Amino acid sequence: MSQTAPSHGRVLKEALTFDDVLLVPDHSRVHPKDTSVKTRLTQRITMNVPILSAAMDTVTEATMAIAMAREGGAGVIHKNMPIDRQADQVDRVKRSESGMIMKPITLGPEASLRDAHQLMAQYSISGVPIVEPDGRLVGIITNRDLQFESDLDRPVTALMTSEGLITAPIGTTLDQAEEVLHSHRIEKLPVTDEEGRLRGLITVKDIFKRRQFPNACKDEHGRLRVGAAIGASVADLDRARALVEAGADFLVIDTAHGHSEGVLQAVARTKEAFPDQDLIAGNVGTFDGAKALVDRGVDAVKVGVGPGSICTTRVVTGVGLPQLTAIMDAVDGVDGRVPV
Repeated sequence: MSQTAPSHGRVLKEALTFDDVLLVPDHSRVHPKDTSVKTRLTQRITMNVPILSAAMDTVTEATMAIAMAREGGAGVIHKNMPIDRQADQVDRVKRSESGMIMKPITLGPEASLRDAHQLMAQYSISGVPIVEPDGRLVGIITNRDLQFESDLDRPVTALMTSEGLITAPIGTTLDQAEEVLHSHRIEKLPVTDEEGRLRGLITVKDIFKRRQFPNACKDEHGRLRVGAAIGASVADLDRARALVEAGADFLVIDTAHGHSEGVLQAVARTKEAFPDQDLIAGNVGTFDGAKALVDRGVDAVKVGVGPGSICTTRVVTGVGLPQLTAIMDAVDGVDGRVPV
């Protein structure tokens, strides 16, 4: 009598993707214009629009990240570039606009007009504060000062505004700054301490952008938020360090299979080195994968193995899980500890 060999496989539960379900309409008391889609990216970072642009070299660099953050989302700068260039991309986003520029680009009194011209062109700015080595503000030079100047080898002190320089004390609000800018018909307002050292810079451009993009995703200093991708190797700690120093709001360990020992070790290393830095890791598609990442210290879990409309992961490898079920399982796995 023949006997059937025991099966070592198992049939998984029914799994669904977004195309498999519909939301049932019901009575609503909320007008569309009053609808809020504000959400948490991590426990400490909120977004007004729950959309991230992918950390792909064909998708997100500084320009895309700035556009995303202005609309309320955020961009993740891809890692397929040298460390210094990726850090520069992050810095460009953080400097693109600000409530108050915390670390304004400056020049010393010994700099030439050519230096000022090159700096303005490099960072797309219209003026540069001039400071002594001890940080004391001595003047400001703008692109209007340089418009008709032919001898760019002259020192900046020859054309900078120094007499009657309008400044504001630390603690000046944006509303107060706007009144000063308007009353004195100026575009830049240096913020100084009691000793006259430069502590920040408020510009009329940033005030206008605040009105133009009221839903922008910004940090506590009024700067646009931006994320940056890193890999899972030990060497990526150097990349992470440069990105943190450049001002990245969050790091993303972005891999095809987040529930792997290499990724889990990378999460632990990164959180140990930068305990105050928000860290997102993935991608995972299961309860166990999400739980493992949270147990190692991530601040949010990235879910999805092959869910993209043009992604071929599931077709080529036969690996993946329908996205709706993957998200539901991941939510159960994190057990409310971090966002998914």
